[in-house]
Amino acid sequence: MSEKQINHSQRFGIILVLSCGIMWGISGVLGQYVFQSSDVNATQLSIIRQFISGVVLLVIAAVKGDKRALTIWSKPKSVISMLFFALSGVMGVQFTYFASIEHSNAATGTVIQFTYIIMLLLYTTIFMHKRPHIYEAASVVCAFAGIFLIATHGSLNSLAISRPALIWGLTSAVCFTIYCLYPQKLYNEYGLVNIIGWSSLIASIFLALVTKTFSLPHMDGRIIAASLAVAIVGSLIPFTIYGLGISILGSVKASLFVTVEPVSSALLTWIFLGTQFTRMDLIGFLLILGSIQVVAIMTFHNEKHIVKAEQTHLS
Repeated sequence: MSEKQINHSQRFGIILVLSCGIMWGISGVLGQYVFQSSDVNATQLSIIRQFISGVVLLVIAAVKGDKRALTIWSKPKSVISMLFFALSGVMGVQFTYFASIEHSNAATGTVIQFTYIIMLLLYTTIFMHKRPHIYEAASVVCAFAGIFLIATHGSLNSLAISRPALIWGLTSAVCFTIYCLYPQKLYNEYGLVNIIGWSSLIASIFLALVTKTFSLPHMDGRIIAASLAVAIVGSLIPFTIYGLGISILGSVKASLFVTVEPVSSALLTWIFLGTQFTRMDLIGFLLILGSIQVVAIMTFHNEKHIVKAEQTHLS
């Protein structure tokens, strides 16, 4: 592949990942709109989002004639792995994310969720025994300082956001970490569309059964349209093309560009829903987003040096 083709491919990958981040940001804002304008709650919206996404993705797999969509059910070990991913990854990240938004707003829920990148760093340090660089340790401190400012506005005596919003947001970050780390072998063996399709469908059914959510409140045309958009724009399209973006850019570079999500979420929430942010909120946002950018940029920079060193050695 020529240098021109590589650059074109890289630009295409960047466009895909940026589009995913913007669509996820829009999804969070639409979710906040649904909660503010109707009696639909986080559980019901999560079920709608997961069920529609799961059904559509499995229909796509059937139309393509992908036999791997059914093969997975013949292997008990793979089924158990997929069930774990469906409940702790797909259901966990989507339900807790919307629960955090329901108790705060789209921007705050999204920014707190994005501390998952810092949790990935902590995971590699603790469980893979990889000693962190100075910039990584500083990023962790900045991220937690940002969470502290958003949660308390600098006061140790009270929370500036509700305790449920903070707990759901951090839980969403943990679930997103699982979502990123766990399913790679399943994707490689059975395909991303099949795994996300089945996992989304399983997650929606399980959540409905556990919470006994078998009906929805009255929804007018605007709420129905917004709920469908959350499923399509916030799940079906971005989760499918994000995998392609990662295959082109790599997970590190993709994580750098997908951080457009909390930025777009904050801007859209402010413009369309009139959500006001204090100076402490904005400083907290900047600390968290800045720490994420530092980790992503430095990691990408280090990987480039490693690749160049390997090429020099081979030549």
